[in-house]
Amino acid sequence: MKTYGGRIPDETDGWKLKAEIRDEHQKWFLFEKSQAHTDEWVTYKVVADGRVEKKANYWVVKNVKTGQKAYPADMELMKQHRPNLFKQVGVFL
Repeated sequence: MKTYGGRIPDETDGWKLKAEIRDEHQKWFLFEKSQAHTDEWVTYKVVADGRVEKKANYWVVKNVKTGQKAYPADMELMKQHRPNLFKQVGVFL
């Protein structure tokens, strides 16, 4: 099966490591970045440490005031293919 590599975002671009998460045999990183145009929305990126089958990078945007999330397609894919990771990421979001 084809594998994909996680792409660590550039910390000099405002990304901050929020958490390291272990999903069965794989380590993942959760990064966050405040959006420059608003103080209400934060972008999160979940990145595999190395190569994994299926998807290695997931995105979600959250409104910190209302809790609303955008990019639900990535989260649905994570929930479907990596339910343990989905639960753990949900704790941080």
